[in-house]
Amino acid sequence: MANHLTMLRKKAGFKTAKEAAKSLSISMGMVYQMEQNIKQPSPKLAIKMAKSYKCTLEDIFLPLNTTNCDKTIQQ
Repeated sequence: MANHLTMLRKKAGFKTAKEAAKSLSISMGMVYQMEQNIKQPSPKLAIKMAKSYKCTLEDIFLPLNTTNCDKTIQQ
């Protein structure tokens, strides 16, 4: 299953990692490594990703399931 970066990339219209890599001026391998959680983007790269992927920096760095805002807490 793809992680959140893969979903963000596809939502932005980049069907392949190669297309995203070209847009971000990085290697295709780097895109794959970030999408597989092997590497994290630098702050500078994350800003480029947010612009290219049309999302926020929080979207880049935080996985989709980091909050419990939609769950009821039982005591």
